[in-house]
Amino acid sequence: MKIQKPKIPENPVFSDDITSTVLEQQYSGFEIDKAYFKNSTLEDISATRLLFYKCVFEKCTFTKCNTNFVFEDAIFKDCDLTNMDFSDAGFSSVEFINCNMTGVNMTRVKFCDVLISECSMRYSIFSNADFTRVSVEKTNLSNSYIWEAKQKDLYFSECNLTSTELAGTILKDIDFTSSDIDGILLRGPELKGVIVNEFQALGLSKLLGIIIK
Repeated sequence: MKIQKPKIPENPVFSDDITSTVLEQQYSGFEIDKAYFKNSTLEDISATRLLFYKCVFEKCTFTKCNTNFVFEDAIFKDCDLTNMDFSDAGFSSVEFINCNMTGVNMTRVKFCDVLISECSMRYSIFSNADFTRVSVEKTNLSNSYIWEAKQKDLYFSECNLTSTELAGTILKDIDFTSSDIDGILLRGPELKGVIVNEFQALGLSKLLGIIIK
């Protein structure tokens, strides 16, 4: 699977104050492009829509924001997004690298060409999310909720999915063989076409009430 990488300009405009930058753009459609934010915090922002285009966020914190986020060609590196509400947001050609995303709300989010690598996403919510060409690598998704999600080319590698709820999410062609899926919760039909190893298959059979003698 080939994921389109973010297109970041060679010389983005550096800023250590995301909030001020956003407030300065209030009267120009809330579009912020070609910026590099480092060691900054975005907080207490309320807006109908907020678009970041070709931006990098390094060691940044997002908190207490009420807006419809759109990120196109963006990189999050070493950021703290704990408990952030990204519901109904759009992420296109975006990378999350080593971010704390515990408890993040991704309800109805649309992901397209997204890489999530070495992140903590425990207790996160992906209800009715839409995944298209998404690679999740070495990430902790334990106790998360991926309900009724749509997926096309969703890839997991060395992830922790223990006690994750996947009810209503069709898992066809998803390869879980390198990930920990102990205790996952689902209804049963979601498993058609899923790829697992022998040990995982045994665990899933118990989940489905199958008795093997």
